[in-house]
Amino acid sequence: MLSAEDMNDLALFVAKGQVDVAKYVDAATKKPKGDAARARPIVNTLCAACHGKDGKKLKGTHRRSARWPTMPPRWLHKILNGQPGEAMPALRALDPQISADIALHLQALPK
Repeated sequence: MLSAEDMNDLALFVAKGQVDVAKYVDAATKKPKGDAARARPIVNTLCAACHGKDGKKLKGTHRRSARWPTMPPRWLHKILNGQPGEAMPALRALDPQISADIALHLQALPK
């Protein structure tokens, strides 16, 4: 059973939280549509403390994997919504375009 608060959160997500991934990820190339350079200061401020500037600092279920290039929609979702059960916060306060910029920046990091 969901609590009343959980039901309200779920209803809000369904009503307003959906993101059209096609606006932010090219289906043919599986590449985020964004500006990696614009994301660099955001990544260095919000993400690097846990993930490192190279994206390799954390180990666990949400670290960058060899499958990264094929999974931008999934990673865009994780940037926007966080990682359940882990310390990674949702970045919903950011415009989805910034999340796509972050995904593109991360995709460009050396493996």
